[in-house]
Amino acid sequence: MQRKTIRKIATNLVKEFQTNDPIELCQCLDIPVHYNDLGKNVMGYRTNLFGVSSIVLNSRLTSTEARYTCGHELGHDRCGHEDNADYLRKSSLYSRILYGTEYEANCFMVELMLAENELDDYVDTEEGVMQSVSIPMWAAPYVDWPYVKRLLVNQMAGSNI
Repeated sequence: MQRKTIRKIATNLVKEFQTNDPIELCQCLDIPVHYNDLGKNVMGYRTNLFGVSSIVLNSRLTSTEARYTCGHELGHDRCGHEDNADYLRKSSLYSRILYGTEYEANCFMVELMLAENELDDYVDTEEGVMQSVSIPMWAAPYVDWPYVKRLLVNQMAGSNI
């Protein structure tokens, strides 16, 4: 799936439901989110049984980790991935994935965090942009930086400065 298509899916969800919080979006979409102790390495997973998706998040996650993990798992659902279970493991966060379903889910999570979000005008680094919208540092390779820079330029041009 192309990046522009993933961005459009994320942006349309945020516009329709007026939130970019993946856990709230799951509620709006009737996708159950459950919390279980999944051990030290598994952050969460999405299942799709008989066409019905549900997401399980590790109860050991912080609220920030739960948010981006849910965004990743929601990406599997919204991008139409048909695998029965997609797992996000801590050990795979720092391995750059260049294609396939995990790449698409990571891109969806990033686009969801950016969608309809006012970027802080004072940030002048990529790290600052990511922190301002709660994108984890491991996800930097999945950010479309030319697009983000255009967002910042357009946002500043529209301001009354």
